Amino acid sequence: ACRGEQQAPTYVCCHGVSLYICCCCCCCCCCRGDPILVWGYEHRAVDVAECCAACHAQRRLWERGGTAQGRNGSACNLWAFCADKDKCKDRLGECWLRRDNQLNPPPALPKAHGNNLGWISGVVYENDTHLQQYSNHALVFHTTVGDITMTLLPELAPNSVAELLRAAAWLAPYNGYCQNCRIYRPEKNFLVQGMIEAPGVYVAVPRHPSPPQRMVMEKGLICWAGGSGGPHWFVNMVDQRGFKDDHLCFAKATNESMAVFDKILELPLKNKTKPNDMNGLVESLYYNMTLKKLQQ
Repeated sequence: ACRGEQQAPTYVCCHGVSLYICCCCCCCCCCRGDPILVWGYEHRAVDVAECCAACHAQRRLWERGGTAQGRNGSACNLWAFCADKDKCKDRLGECWLRRDNQLNPPPALPKAHGNNLGWISGVVYENDTHLQQYSNHALVFHTTVGDITMTLLPELAPNSVAELLRAAAWLAPYNGYCQNCRIYRPEKNFLVQGMIEAPGVYVAVPRHPSPPQRMVMEKGLICWAGGSGGPHWFVNMVDQRGFKDDHLCFAKATNESMAVFDKILELPLKNKTKPNDMNGLVESLYYNMTLKKLQQ
């Protein structure tokens, strides 16, 4: 049991469902005597993403000064959420926030596990060193008309690449299921546009500061739309000049993937109300998002 007036949950997440998020998956949530910052008996969350966000929020409080002891006495890096209505019963929604002083990075991309005990947990790492193991991975969007594979470009958008790696790792236990990730705008001889959006996935980053961008956005370069840092993106279907440093570009699609974008350009379009309106697909093309190790 953990220290404290009440007994904390003594479960091992490896036997339940392990997750990566803006937090990453923990291998074990069993108690080791490290501080419990917020007791789940008195703290409930609506869903996994909210529990993870609570851990982040507690860290921000601690960074602004914290306290000598209690819930802001140290920074949260481990959360646990009771998610299964049938198995959690009256503990449904409990959100425990802890500090694990013996935290180690995960060794590889996570996989879903059996024997779900109802509890889900995640880790908020102090920095992004755990993402280095994915530096030799490509990002893949899986659509019904083909896979879109892209090489990430940290030299142009390091923060965006880190968030995309984090997001794909978080989705890995669900086979990359990205709930609202979709492609919705095809413009021939211009671009194809989509967005990345799913509960627990937050890829948007500040547009500045960032490294200087390429003055010519060549065909296949994938960038954030609207001069922002996400979550809407577009792929250039032709070389484009004149945008200067307006768009933050984070990846380059493979030649095979450009053929998939060509297929998307042929999908049925909505009727326009005005001639200058943007094109829109009759049915948005949804996709899953995974990482694929590059061949040496």
